Amino acid sequence: MFKERIFSIGISRYELTDIDNDLMCEEVKKSSPDVGMDGTLSVSRKQMDLGNPCLDKLNYIIVSHSKHILSGITGNDDINLVLQRVWGNHNLNVDICSPHVHRQSFLSAIYYPKSTDGRLEFHSPWTDNIMSVVPESAIKKYNDFNSSFYTLYPRTGTLIIFPSNLLHYALPSANERISVVYDIGINI
Repeated sequence: MFKERIFSIGISRYELTDIDNDLMCEEVKKSSPDVGMDGTLSVSRKQMDLGNPCLDKLNYIIVSHSKHILSGITGNDDINLVLQRVWGNHNLNVDICSPHVHRQSFLSAIYYPKSTDGRLEFHSPWTDNIMSVVPESAIKKYNDFNSSFYTLYPRTGTLIIFPSNLLHYALPSANERISVVYDIGINI
């Protein structure tokens, strides 16, 4: 094992108990279909308005936690964050099952107002390069240095904040799953 760690990727996970999840689910369901990066209309991915009063508390929580993360990374409390966009996903088992990143953002946040069997997988940006000459069968115990992916199991009330350029995707759900997703930028 290496003696020191010199680079790191972080994520933050929170369990929120003071969000009206039923109202949030209804807002996602009634929002307009969103146009994807490929220009196609997605019935399951819904545009949402950052100014929607239903999102006020969640917006505040996400900005607060994101500022704390940014301050910890940079040591600078004076950098301003901006919520760039928000959208909802309702049982989206196709579009977000492909590995993707959120371009032109610093952080991304996913809140789950409804999830009983959700799985969110993140991929390491460098493990496969480092481990390319080591047969997988030779690994007896997985750790930070040899794992290619990390899976989270978000449930209703889970908020996850992570670097937007971290490759990730949601695995299909058998049950109804609703998430609210944010892209967060910085203004210097």
